[in-house]
Amino acid sequence: MDLILSDLHSNLHALRAVLRFARRRAIQRFVLLGDLVGYGAHPNQVLDKVRELRPRFLVRGNHDKVCAGIAQDEAFSLPARQAADWTRDHLRQDNSRFLSELPIGPLAIEGDYVIAHGSPVDEDAYLLHIREIGRAFDAFEGPLCFFGHTHIPGCFELDEARGQLNWITLQPGSWFQLQPQCRYLVNPGSVGQPRDRDPRASFLTFDPKRRRVRLHRLDYDVEAAAHSLVAAGLHSTLAERLALGI
Repeated sequence: MDLILSDLHSNLHALRAVLRFARRRAIQRFVLLGDLVGYGAHPNQVLDKVRELRPRFLVRGNHDKVCAGIAQDEAFSLPARQAADWTRDHLRQDNSRFLSELPIGPLAIEGDYVIAHGSPVDEDAYLLHIREIGRAFDAFEGPLCFFGHTHIPGCFELDEARGQLNWITLQPGSWFQLQPQCRYLVNPGSVGQPRDRDPRASFLTFDPKRRRVRLHRLDYDVEAAAHSLVAAGLHSTLAERLALGI
């Protein structure tokens, strides 16, 4: 069983809840889709835990690049830029180096699936519109790609024989069976900053033998996470968004 996580965004409280879930189920294979840092108030603690996990595979996200100082933040909102500056100032040198050395997606996983942050075409792209989604399917081989970046859980299902492309909203706690005649782009949502109006941490388990995925939503101490943002002097908007899931 693989645990698929994305967009942790330095949210230590949410990550702790996910790791408790993994320990209870003895899950030891972790796959991370980037944006480990940015926005949240605990970048070093989150990166320390990620490094302890020794993830099976991971790729970098756009916030990881900016916070490591290897990309510019022109496309960021004001709160995101301020959080990136704060994160750079507070990262330990070893964690900054770890971020700067993260692999660039897309990355093929032993023939089972592909992982990317934004898209298999462009690691910074948002997969939201039909044109981008069609190009994304063209950009990878095989039936399955996991991606993050939008913070919206669900999957695009492409039935090439029928010429059908569907968006599927995954139901928390229920297995979704991947059909052999279809190809999929699957998003686990965000652990640290969900944006689907559900503040609970969002992530997936993937059963490679049975070719199925299951979405999980976990409550965590949102109030404590928001308080840590305010106490660190980060933009109040970031704290407010946590409670609303936006």
